[in-house]
Amino acid sequence: TIVGADALGLDGDLGSLEPGKLADLVILSANPLEDLRNSNTVERVMMNGRLYDADTLDELWPRERPAPSFYWQRDEAEPRPAAGVR
Repeated sequence: TIVGADALGLDGDLGSLEPGKLADLVILSANPLEDLRNSNTVERVMMNGRLYDADTLDELWPRERPAPSFYWQRDEAEPRPAAGVR
């Protein structure tokens, strides 16, 4: 990804894993180079400097807090009205 970052002029901030650079990471529990099916063994995701549990989307670091619920998971969620109905 360093070539793409370099082409955009962002190689100082993106494109390789180095201290001080921005990176989103996926942490797997098995090696996908041994078996491609291992690419679905996601345990953790780091996005925008925050670490999340892949199964629950709970934030683990820098703050521990549960993931907010999506509207379809809430009891008070009401179905959307049909198109054209107000």
